Formats: sequence, structure tokens, C-alpha cells
Amino acid sequence: MSNAPDEPFDLAVIGAGGAGTMAFLRGVLNYDRCALFTGDGETRRKGRSTWVNQVDNIPGMHDLGHPIGKSTRGTLKWIEGQDGLRDRGTVIRGVVERLEPVEDGFVCHYADRKDRHRLRARFVVLATGCMDVQPEIAGSIEPVLPFANRGDLIYCVRCDGHLTRGKSLAVIGARDSAVSSGTMMADRYGHEAVTILTNGLEESFSEEARALVAAHGMSIRTSPIAEVIGDPRGDGLEGFRLADGTAVSATRCIVSLGIIAYNILLTDLGGEVDVNGRAVVGKAGESSVPGLFVVGDLQSGRKMQVYTTWDEAVDAADEINARIRAERRGRRLAVAPGTD
Repeated sequence: MSNAPDEPFDLAVIGAGGAGTMAFLRGVLNYDRCALFTGDGETRRKGRSTWVNQVDNIPGMHDLGHPIGKSTRGTLKWIEGQDGLRDRGTVIRGVVERLEPVEDGFVCHYADRKDRHRLRARFVVLATGCMDVQPEIAGSIEPVLPFANRGDLIYCVRCDGHLTRGKSLAVIGARDSAVSSGTMMADRYGHEAVTILTNGLEESFSEEARALVAAHGMSIRTSPIAEVIGDPRGDGLEGFRLADGTAVSATRCIVSLGIIAYNILLTDLGGEVDVNGRAVVGKAGESSVPGLFVVGDLQSGRKMQVYTTWDEAVDAADEINARIRAERRGRRLAVAPGTD
């Protein structure tokens, strides 16, 4: 695909996970001139899609390793191979640091390995997503990452709850969402003993949550986690040793500590977000900043799933295309013979 030219783009997509890739593909297929900012190594490592090793709840993706990353690479390669489409899309290996609203759209201020640049676009689709908060052990997240990478720690019960079947289960969290995840797994998959680990965090369980804990025979441990027990290169997670000396058995663990929303490009413009930092949007994902659309995990009020992000991305790209076509049609009518 071509390097970014000087003339304005119809659409700039920021983020190349599942949602951003779909928005870029739909924009190119709509024959709009599109730019896709993929970020750099650091931003990609922070993206949830980078850490999704498998997707069992999407038909046809069961046996694919790192399916979102593969689908992005495959999609961009496919566009590159299509005569008549490749020139509609420009892939930029850079990080957008700031969006500047202008009269006819936005200026994307971005940096690549060599320098800082500017790109003008009529509309912007923000697909920068979220990341799950990782548990810290002795002040570091490093002890849990090898177990997360092999799937012993899970972050979405909708995507990966089935992986807890037949396993001893712990949940790390100090809010009602942790209890909700534990009771859901007990109800679905028959876990007889679930341990809630607050990891030293101040607990904020409601009376209703405590009643569920009692009804399901769950236990709550408030001592910080001192050590992860198990071998990530061998049999995997075996449990946790707490600072008070208690050993908790667990061969699967759900992490329920909340999310980090990558919303700075929106909030810098005064865009509205919810209590979790996710973007409040209107029709077709348009944020409270006109012309700036938000799709994927960053969009408030929607399931954080691959299939919903695809749908959001298509809606946004099609709405943008409709507005672009309407503008062009209006200009044609204004200069057509017989018009005032």
C-alpha cells in the first residue's frame, strides 16, 4: 500500500486490532480513501488483541493461534493484492499522539521511528481498545504473565469460562464483579469450591454478593498474594501462596480487576466517557466529538467481543461513507445545470 500522501483522507482509523482492521477493510471496500495507524511495538503489546491466544467462541477460529493478529495481517495482505483497492488504503506504522479538530475534519499528529508528522482526515475511527488490569505480586505483574500466556489466567468468562471446567478455581478481585464471575462459573460448570482472592486490596463486596458467597460455599481470602505456585513451562498453574502463609489450590484463575481504557485521544477533546473510561457513543458509534467514531472494546455499553466489534466497525464505516457520498452529491447538485 502507498505511503501517506499530502491530500486529505476520507477516513483515518487508529488501532489495528479486530475492530480497527474491520473499519479499515470496510472503508476500503466502500472506496473511501483510508489510512490505518497500526501503532508501534509498545502500543501493540498493550493491546488486548495481542494477548488473545485463541478464540473458541467464534465459528471457524477454534484451532487458530493468535487469531486476531493473523486476521489483521491476512486482511492487509489481501487488500495489498487487490487491483483497484490497494490505492484506497494506506498503512502507517506510527502512533497518533494528538487529534486536532479543524473545519473539515481532523489533523492526526503522529510519530514513527524517524520523525513526527501530520495527516488530515475528514473522519476518524478510534479503535484503541482497553487492557485488563493485571494482578501485582510483590509489586510486579511479571510473575503472572507466563501463566496468562498459556491460558491458566483468564479475563473474560464469556470467551474463556469453559476453560475452567474440571479445574480448581480462584478469582482475583475485590468487587462484586469477582463474586459474579465465581458464581457464574459455579452455576455453569459445577465448581464446588471457589476462592476469591482480594490480593490485599480493600474489598467492596455488597451484602448481596456476600450472600452469594455463602450460598455457593465460596471463601474470601484478603491476604496479599506472595507467590504463584506452578510451572508455566510444565503442568501450569497449581495455586497461590499468600502472605499469611496460606496455600490456595487453583489450576485456573479468573482475573476480575477492571480495565484500562485507552481513551486519551478522546478525552483530550472533551469526549464523554463512562465510569470505566469507555466512550459514550450515539448513532453508529459516533462520540460526543462530531466526526470522531469509537468502535471495539473502547465503546461503552457493548459486549467486548470480536463479533460485536466487527459489527460496530461496519456501522461506523458505512455511516461515514454515507456522509461522504451525501457531501459529494450536494456539491454535484449545486453545480448541475438548472440549479440555483
